[in-house]
Parts: sequence; structure tokens; C-alpha cells
Amino acid sequence: MNTSIRSTRISGSGNRTTWQRLSWTLLNSFTVAALGMAACNVAVSADMNKTLHFGLEVPETGFDPAEYSDQYSNIIMAQMFESMLTFDYLSRPARVVPQTAEAMPVVSEDGRTYTIRLKKGIYFADDPAFNGVKRELTAQDYVFSLQRLVDPTTKRPNSWLLRGKIVGLDEKLEAAKAAGSFDPSTPVEGLKALDRYTLQIKLTKPDYNLNYILAMTTTGALAKEVVDKYGKVDIGAHPVGTGPYILQKWERGHRTSLVASPSYRGMVYEPPVDATGVNQTVMAELRGKRLPLIGRIDLPVMENGQAQWLGFLRGDTDIHYRVGSEYALQSAPGGKLKPQYAKKGIKVFRELEPEVTFNQFNMEDEVVGGYEPEKVALRRALAMSYNSKKEAMVTRAGQAIEAEAPWGPGIVGYDPNFKNALHAYNPARANAILDTYGYKDVDGDGYRELPNGKPLEITYLGTTTGGRRDFEELMEQAFKAVKIRLRTEKTSFPDQIQRKQNGKFQLTGGAWGADFPDVENFLQLLYGPNCREGNDSCFKLKEYDDLYREISQMPDSPERQAKVMRMVRLVAAYAPWNFNVHRIRTHMEHSWTTGFLAHPVDHVKFMYYDIDLAKREAYKKQQ
Repeated sequence: MNTSIRSTRISGSGNRTTWQRLSWTLLNSFTVAALGMAACNVAVSADMNKTLHFGLEVPETGFDPAEYSDQYSNIIMAQMFESMLTFDYLSRPARVVPQTAEAMPVVSEDGRTYTIRLKKGIYFADDPAFNGVKRELTAQDYVFSLQRLVDPTTKRPNSWLLRGKIVGLDEKLEAAKAAGSFDPSTPVEGLKALDRYTLQIKLTKPDYNLNYILAMTTTGALAKEVVDKYGKVDIGAHPVGTGPYILQKWERGHRTSLVASPSYRGMVYEPPVDATGVNQTVMAELRGKRLPLIGRIDLPVMENGQAQWLGFLRGDTDIHYRVGSEYALQSAPGGKLKPQYAKKGIKVFRELEPEVTFNQFNMEDEVVGGYEPEKVALRRALAMSYNSKKEAMVTRAGQAIEAEAPWGPGIVGYDPNFKNALHAYNPARANAILDTYGYKDVDGDGYRELPNGKPLEITYLGTTTGGRRDFEELMEQAFKAVKIRLRTEKTSFPDQIQRKQNGKFQLTGGAWGADFPDVENFLQLLYGPNCREGNDSCFKLKEYDDLYREISQMPDSPERQAKVMRMVRLVAAYAPWNFNVHRIRTHMEHSWTTGFLAHPVDHVKFMYYDIDLAKREAYKKQQ
């Protein structure tokens, strides 16, 4: 699943805006007319003659919100599943509004009880699981779906969203662990349906980010009948939601085809009456139109950057989402489109995403893991030997800035002035640290051994995704600079995710984009209880964990920020991650495409897009 930087059309890199942290009291005061969207009472009228072609740079893994959390699976799931709340499409800074809910949650004075009333007449897509009966969305569906996120009998990468927060839920999880089975359909005191359309959530403590969580695709509704029919193993291939699109065909790792859902209620988009930062060009493109507009979505996996670029120029794809850095520099340096591309009618958008890339260590590995001084020294030395500035300026062709900490630019808690002295590129210092802690070349072969004299070799788990050779060379240079043997192992992106979750790696790459605009969304990735459920490094440090529990129930304040910075410094000191970059993303669309605008934290939403078939055909004839 991204930034507080507004995307701009045609030229420029966007204007940085600061996220407005919204407490539950402010969120509850929002007055919007049914998501700022007028619901339509007749069947969806998407043009089934229109097919949008939108390439994915990395393969998806699956379509179960409880099991999959990678960006590319989330892009597809966001078209099919609906959470109770959502992020308004055009408001900047990002703003939470109702989606399947009638209005924003009613929140108690102490901030611990949320009451949410759902809209009536929302239906799941037709599926054999419903035995030919139209299945209406109910509050019980959210009781079931939210509890699936924390099922203790299987690995759940998003369990951190609710674990430790809902009254009675942790006790139910402990009982389920002991029994070896978990029933997400039975309510607990803190999560129950008061009636068919009313959900109540009771928290153990105030959570100032709960409305953001309830706006994530991850918290979208599934029906129990569907999960029962397809089971835990196969549910990821049978996504059945209430959203505007349904899965038509899935060629795993190759191509996904979506089609407009006949069961979708349809809508006309209007931003909230007091919305700010609305892109008026896109608003004019959407005004008065019933959504979705396009009947079919074609999502081919295009891992080769050159193939993506050439395919876009030929008109094979309508939107080039995340243009490769070398092609972005070549065609739109600084976000300004070169004349030969502007003449084609291409439009460009550029944004600094609230995300971070990093190299992460398995803290349970006997060589690179652990908290002993010599283990910390090894990780710090590798951090100092990796040239993240070169990655940003050379390997990524200037389409990134260096990262200093586990956070994304522009979110609440981000400090652009923080400099991580323990991360700064300094191979000489790295070698001195290794010498001091006993990592020396004992046998004279030019490579260091472990302090106990045994061989030292570290395996980096990479992916077979195209265009990675430059990054591999950068890693090889880092290891060569400190005389440590490096072995690179490559696997598919989905397998890499699985192996990280299972702890089957020593060192691997990672990236995280903001699900919501607060630093907690990043810091949870290193919270001990989230080990193997988001915290792939399995970093466990009591002081860090205690601080995380404190900041997770505090509003934005100088006191909270001081605790956040202490956590950041602990991560820098123990080095479970080596920070790389924050990426600058460039997106392009053809002249016949309208309605596209990258969102700071939400996923792309195809329901807002439209295409002019005649213009596309004319363009392709000229190529």
C-alpha cells in the first residue's frame, strides 16, 4: 500500500504539506454527505467496452486482506474490498471520510468507544458461496473480518492493527492459542454488532489512529460464507467484496483481470464541502459522472523497466505507474516533461512518497542477529559500508533522497533534520569497528572471519525482479569494502515475502509505504510482539517496546515526539535495519486517460479513471 507531498500535474515535484494529525474528537466532528459521494440507486453503468491497461512492476501475492500486505496485492484488493471508512480521493492533506459507514464514528468522551452505523443496501458481489441469494453487508461482517486479522493459529502480517487494543480480544486470542482453533465470527465485549447495521468497538485505551486503521483496505469486509466455502488455503484466490470491481481471471504472477461488479451500488463523487487542496483539474474530469466508468481492468505484471517504458510509449498501457528512475530522468527531469513527450499528450505526476527502503537483518540468526556488542558492531559496520547516497543519486538516477530512520517523509513524527551518525557512509570507520570487535582475516585469504575464527559469510536474499543488478552491485561493493564474503540468493517476490515472514533469511531488502500518516505505522515494524507479523527482523528490545506502547496511546505532542526520537536512536544503535532511501515516484498517463491522481497514503482507485477509446486508437495508429 503514501505521502504528504501533493502530486502535481505536468511539471514540478510537488509542494510539501504537513500532515494534519486528527484526533478522534476532530474526526468525529466531520460533516460529509455520505463520503462526499451521492450514492446511486440503480445498477452500475460502467462501459464494458472500455478496458484500462495498467502494468504492475512486481507480481502480486494473493487477495486475502488478512494474509497479504504487499503493495501490489493491496492495489488489486482495494478495487474489490471496502472498509467502513476511506481516504477522500482528492482532499489534501489526506482526510478520512465514510465509505460503507453512514457517517464518521460516534466516539465516547473518553475516546474508548466507537459506534459506527453502516449504510443499508450494500451488497457483496454474487458468488456461489451465497447459494443464489443477494447478500447484504452487515455489521457482523466487520466483526468477522476484523477478527480474522488477528487469528493466532496462522501468521497475520496485520495483527498489530488490533492486537492489544480491543476489550476482550487478547483474552480470546490466548484461549484460541491453547485450544488450537479460533472462531472470528463470535463477538467479544470490545467488538460486536449491536444490530444488523451497527458496530461497536470498545478500546482498552484511546487510539488516535483508529479512524485511519478503519480506512485501510486491510480492514475491508469479507463474508463468513465465502471463507467457509474456500477455506484458509484457497480464500486468497477468491476475493468477494462489496467494491466496484470483481476478479474475472487471475494468472498468478503474470496477469490479473478485473471486471465491474453488477452488485456495486455506484456513486457520483463529490469532495467534502470543506475539503482543502482539491485538484480542480481532476475534479472537473469527475464532476457529475457515475462511477465506475471503465468496465474492465487489465493488470499485467511487467517486471522489466524497459519493457514497461516502451509498452507505455506504444500505448499498450494507459498509465505508467511508478516509471523506472532512469526513464523518469530521461523523459521528465525534475518532473518537467521533455518536449518530445509533451507533444504526445503525455501527462506527468511526481511525488516524494512517505515510505522508506532498507536492508534488514534477521535478529534471530546466529551470525548477524543478537544483541551482543560484537553482533551490533557487525550490523553497524555494514550500515556504514553501504553508500545510500550513491543509491539515491546514481543507481536511482536522483529519484530518491537518503533515509536516516524508520519513517517516511511528511508523516506525523518525521523529523527532516535528524541525521543518523551511526548510519553515515564511512568504510574506514566500519573497518575499524570490525577490527576492534575481533572480525579479522585470520587465514590471510582477504576476507574476515568471525571473532571465534570460524568462516564469515552472509547471504543476501534478493528477488528475480528485473532491473536489480545495479542494486546488487552496490551491495557487493559494500561487503567488499569491509572484506566480508557475500552470497546472493534470488527468489520470486512472493517467495521472498513468505521467507521473511518465516524467518528464513539472514539479510534482505525491504520497503514500507505509509498506510496512514503517522510514525506509529512505521515503528510497529520493529515492535517485539509483532515478530514475524510485520516485524520481519524479529527485533525485540524492552525499552523500545515500552516506548512503543506509550506513543501508541498518545496524541501528537512534544512529549510524544521526544519518545519517538528515543526509539529512532535505539534502532540506529542496535541496527536491525540499515536505512537506504525515500523514493521519489514519477507517474505518467496518456492524453486519453482522465481521473488519475496518486494519493498520499491510499492505493490507486480505478473507479475514478476513464479513457477515450477513439483518442487511444488514433495514438496507436501513429506509432
